[in-house]
Amino acid sequence: MENKEIKLDENNYRIHDDRNKRLIQKSLKGYGAGRSILLDKEGVIIAGNGTYEQAKELGIPVKVIETDGTELIAVQRTDLATDDDKRAGLAIMDNAVSDSSRFDISKLNNDFSVEELKSFGVPVLESSFPVDSFFEEKEQKKQKKKTVKCPHCGECMEV
Repeated sequence: MENKEIKLDENNYRIHDDRNKRLIQKSLKGYGAGRSILLDKEGVIIAGNGTYEQAKELGIPVKVIETDGTELIAVQRTDLATDDDKRAGLAIMDNAVSDSSRFDISKLNNDFSVEELKSFGVPVLESSFPVDSFFEEKEQKKQKKKTVKCPHCGECMEV
């Protein structure tokens, strides 16, 4: 399968804002590709839409490895050793980039129930959650004053 046959998922559950895209590009430019993307048999991206978009923009070619899911595909970087600074940077960037995108809750809600999302480990805000009382408690805690003694002059004051 060639690059031109790879298609972005029109129902991608992740939101890649400008910051996330900049981080992906910074990672790809500075450290190269660190992990794979995942395609279905029609060439539509299951995971890695943001990475694919930025790699394509940077002119980075894609090598497709076919599997039926019964084996784990490992990407081995032959240019990096355990004590390389570049390897350490890639480890940080790879995780930071993943953490900088977020779920599109409206798309998730179209396809999954709250229970299903919870089973996947997706944080969800249920309608039964007492949102108002949560914020009221936070506000009450903020309004409580504390008495603090100055370590220099010994004077007490409320904060």
